[in-house]
Amino acid sequence: MEKEQKREEKGITLVALVVTIIVLIILAGVTLNIVLDNDGIVSKTKEATEEYENAQRGEQELLGVVEDYIEYAGKTAPIPEGYTASQITTEDSVAEGLVIYEIPEGATVDWENQTITIEGSTTNLQETVDQYVCIPVDDINSMVMCRSNSGDSVCNLILEGEILKCTTHTDTDTSTDLVGRLYTSSMVNPGNNICSYEMDFTKRDQIFNEADYHEPAILTDDASNSSITIEQLKDEFKIMATSVAKNGGFYISRYEVGRDGESKKGQPVLTAASSDNVSSNYLGANTWYGLYDTLRDLGNNQQMIWGCQYDQVIKFVGEESEIGHADKNLTETPALSGENELDKLKNVYDIEGNHIEWILEARSANTRTGRGNNFFGVSINYFNPASGRYANYPTYPFEYCSSRSTIYI
Repeated sequence: MEKEQKREEKGITLVALVVTIIVLIILAGVTLNIVLDNDGIVSKTKEATEEYENAQRGEQELLGVVEDYIEYAGKTAPIPEGYTASQITTEDSVAEGLVIYEIPEGATVDWENQTITIEGSTTNLQETVDQYVCIPVDDINSMVMCRSNSGDSVCNLILEGEILKCTTHTDTDTSTDLVGRLYTSSMVNPGNNICSYEMDFTKRDQIFNEADYHEPAILTDDASNSSITIEQLKDEFKIMATSVAKNGGFYISRYEVGRDGESKKGQPVLTAASSDNVSSNYLGANTWYGLYDTLRDLGNNQQMIWGCQYDQVIKFVGEESEIGHADKNLTETPALSGENELDKLKNVYDIEGNHIEWILEARSANTRTGRGNNFFGVSINYFNPASGRYANYPTYPFEYCSSRSTIYI
């Protein structure tokens, strides 16, 4: 009886072992299928790894363009690669005019004394490196519209991926044909030598009119003076507008530009005049086209400022930019960039005096637009605000016309 019980126990153990082995084989097959199948763990892990690596590459590419962000009013202002946000208390706020400096690699900055040391040589910070001021744009619709905008049919632009398009005029071929939403001014107290030009930034009924202020625009004499084309201008305008929509603003050169489009304090100003026949205070660029070509550096997202961008500068600066002043120590002759500390609004210098600033905006079929006041007006006791507009022939080398560059991301 005892032997039979032992044999029965051995038999149960053997059957259990066989069953266990069979179950393990089945589980192994299922597990291998889960792991090695096209939708299995290995495949999914590989896909997740690839997605992570792609995201990491995307982040690295982004960091190659944007180095930092500044927080303001619940938003962020991106700092472009190669630039550093100012740590000077009067320059570190977006609301008051955030200044960024192009600091070379290996240089050290003493923000308290406002100096920079490069390879052992210490110099004044503002006089040594390029500086730009952040111009926030809360709504791209305040700056850009499509070609079909009108009083009865106002555009509403939205950013879909990398495409900025109008959602109002989707039934036309102009929804991605972007143009500047320009704000013309009205004169206050006409006849006075101190002029004011108010601008209504609530307007949304602008109509694109090639016989009036408009951009992007080709002129009748462009073909004989430059390789510029309307397709080129349209493409560059779209790139700029898309960047502004994505990043909530752009940067303007702090000073009227100098040689090679530099934005430094105390340098001679680059003008449209073709020769240096006034004084050491100015550098010739040979007409509007020379200024345009000098400032245009698309590889570094830099070009001459558009009219709609300049309007946003006026909007950002506020009422002071729409009023002429005779008490700002404005010069009657060309001055070095940033020479006049009184002619500074939101950390942008010389927008009311020194040189008229040419922009990409057209006034008519054969003229481009200039903004601001200039030393010639001051010399005849005439004071215009920064918001002033002027029509000038781009083929003429005006000694009192300069410009500004913008950078965007």
